[in-house]
Amino acid sequence: MTIDPRTLLPIAERAVSIASDIIRTKTPGVVTTKGDRDMATEVDYAVEHAVREFLSRETPGTGFLGEEEGVSRMGDRLMWALDPLDGTANFLHGIPLCGVSLGLIDTDMPTLGVIDLPFLGIRYTAAEGAGAQANGSDIRVSDARELETAIVAIGDYAVGKDAHERNRPRLALTKELGRVS
Repeated sequence: MTIDPRTLLPIAERAVSIASDIIRTKTPGVVTTKGDRDMATEVDYAVEHAVREFLSRETPGTGFLGEEEGVSRMGDRLMWALDPLDGTANFLHGIPLCGVSLGLIDTDMPTLGVIDLPFLGIRYTAAEGAGAQANGSDIRVSDARELETAIVAIGDYAVGKDAHERNRPRLALTKELGRVS
């Protein structure tokens, strides 16, 4: 049986609304260090628990994978994947560039995604067959055809043990991007 991911988009949006409310209204609480600049707060766990519980009621046959607690249930083909607080370090520092990311995977293919930035009031949605939207308005990729007119982001750099080795590919890319004329 094939499931049209567009039918699950409203459920995903309600789940993300629950998460965003928690992110906006709770304080970080206890911080758990997971590794190199990787941490989780009580808010990360609260969001994951609330979203998992909501989705288990709304889509009982669908699996769930959360960043903090891993796979909590398996489904036949479908699995929700959640980053409960993407940008935890920013959240901890009061920087509004953080949000919740929820996706739906069918077998091994992503078919739906919702990203909400609660402090910025921006929600991105996409579903196979429905395109992508920002706050309900259609969006598309840039018309840039030359690297000189594009914006490229590569993330942040590693710190701590073996940082130099782990940063080698990013530094090489940064150097190459700097040569563009």
